[in-house]
Amino acid sequence: MSIQKKRFKQSAVLLASGLALGLLASPSLAQVAPPPTKPAKEQPTYTPPAPKPAPTAQPQTQPQPKTSINTKKSTGGVSDLPTDVPYPKLAQLGPDGKILRLRQLPDIAALRSNPNVGPKTAEQIMPVIYSRRYRFELMVMDNLDLYWELTNGMIENMSMSNIDEMGRIAEMLKPLVGKSSLSQELINRAILSRVQGGMNEYIVREYKKMVTDEIQVLSDDGGIEGVMKFVLDDSLLEAKIAYRAMLAESMPQINAILDESGATSEEASALRALEKPLSETPDQQFVDINELDDAFRALPLEEAMNYFATLREGRKNPDLSPMIRMIDVLHDRKQVMEKGFNVDVQKRGVKQPKTKKDIEQDG
Repeated sequence: MSIQKKRFKQSAVLLASGLALGLLASPSLAQVAPPPTKPAKEQPTYTPPAPKPAPTAQPQTQPQPKTSINTKKSTGGVSDLPTDVPYPKLAQLGPDGKILRLRQLPDIAALRSNPNVGPKTAEQIMPVIYSRRYRFELMVMDNLDLYWELTNGMIENMSMSNIDEMGRIAEMLKPLVGKSSLSQELINRAILSRVQGGMNEYIVREYKKMVTDEIQVLSDDGGIEGVMKFVLDDSLLEAKIAYRAMLAESMPQINAILDESGATSEEASALRALEKPLSETPDQQFVDINELDDAFRALPLEEAMNYFATLREGRKNPDLSPMIRMIDVLHDRKQVMEKGFNVDVQKRGVKQPKTKKDIEQDG
């Protein structure tokens, strides 16, 4: 028993360490880089015999500018970011006093809070948003059985004492998780500068850390298991958004999709009764999508995959989801700070397109 407890503690520590790296993306890594470069640059100065003091003094003054250049490269570090500029936090308290979990992708929500991102940048971001949604729709369709299994209580019922189960879940997650976050992709594509992207990542990390801190405070056992479940579930968020958006898009056209896809099962017949216009109220949308999701999961896997494929083929452009809205990056404080924005641009940044035509024009 004591050996098992030791192994459990060791694995818990390893998981917690990995979690810390994932959540905090420690900027100290950038600070560790300069020390190795200093000895490397002092050695060439020290290697030649030093009969002449003057040449020896000059190489010692040259490494200092190079060190400062390396520091500039780490603009993603917290010390280099405008974190002292007031911005709306992503972590907001609900009626029960607990932090509300975001249904929107935190990286997108952070763009609105980010004091360095304006409407012109948001317009440049939109093609990437469409591209990522396209990729995640295909990922969900190709791995629908895995998605159903992972989001049907597997993560919620996970026990940290079962290391094999945790390893299996981690493997199952891989086909449904992007290679990089949206913020990192925008940095890689040079759409966000290192400061803009670094600030976006900082705002997202801040939200996730506040959630995990709350989980630990409210837990009787230290919250390690609760934190791990949150992290694993959060890694599926972008796939969940793509999946639920396709269900929402299909709701007003369930019968047409089932007819076109050739679904003949009893479960498909039961699904027909759920066709209705998509509610304008977010809370009602959430309830309706949950009801449709429960019935959709009862379909045979092949019929469900054909359902999504038929939905996408019925779009004017199969690769452009009409459920994507223009990113709203403005709030009262930011409008005051960014006086140079044109009024029309401000309105466009706030507008939420509702038709395919509007979305394609804005995208």
